[in-house]
Amino acid sequence: MKIALDPAMLHGKPVEYAARATAEAGYRYLEMGNRDDFIPANGPMYATAEQLRGFRDAANGSGVDIVSVAVIQAWSSPDEDVRKQAVAWWRDGIAAAVELGCRRVNTELSGHPDQPEACRAAFLRSMEDLLPVLEREDVELVVEPHPWDFIETTAGALDLIKEVGSPRLRYLHCVPHAYHLEGTVTEQVELARGKFDHVHVADTFRPGRTIVNPPGVECRIHQHFDLGRGEIDWAEVRRALEAVEFDGILTVQVFGWEDEAEKSFRTNREAVDQLFGLNGGQSLS
Repeated sequence: MKIALDPAMLHGKPVEYAARATAEAGYRYLEMGNRDDFIPANGPMYATAEQLRGFRDAANGSGVDIVSVAVIQAWSSPDEDVRKQAVAWWRDGIAAAVELGCRRVNTELSGHPDQPEACRAAFLRSMEDLLPVLEREDVELVVEPHPWDFIETTAGALDLIKEVGSPRLRYLHCVPHAYHLEGTVTEQVELARGKFDHVHVADTFRPGRTIVNPPGVECRIHQHFDLGRGEIDWAEVRRALEAVEFDGILTVQVFGWEDEAEKSFRTNREAVDQLFGLNGGQSLS
């Protein structure tokens, strides 16, 4: 299993610093999440080819491999002009991943839950546009159903992936989305058996813990806390992943604690080691 870090909480620091901090926190693998000053979400590429190569060299120099790059665009928009622009930016994102020496892109389904059929059709058109690019560049794509996407559940995402029918497209299981994916963590992971090799870990509260005003407003609530700060049953997560013999990429993806980012990186690396009994740590029961 490859334990990776998404150093998104260092968005105020240079990307080269993020690579160094990843290594210093005990990670050999890095997942490059979206940054407005590097590879933005829902917008044009910011980083130049020279900047991309500089980050790749900084990561390599720190002893860190870039194992995944996030590209998130409005590729499921029913607005055809928006969708076409998103596909163009998607091509730039794939090219950026290749420039970084990475052959895996992770993403979200996007779209809107109130327009599932129109968004599904748009997504399928975008995949028709992008599959030849993924095949030519030898890049694999892993997609997570995100709260407020046009599909928000594990089962729905797996059905969509099956419909596309390409080995280039696989599922990504995001643990902090557990309360929106339907069923228990065990059921979600078992359903995805053999169809995923990438997991995001962070903790969260069940949505009912949060008070939203005005009452009844339509929204989706989840967090990306340090492991142990929320209500995820981490022993169940471990058992579920062990039951399907998971041996892929496990990315620590914590947001919202920028004031203690590097402490969080180290704390979560230790928590993952303890959870899975790595590096001599005793597995959590």
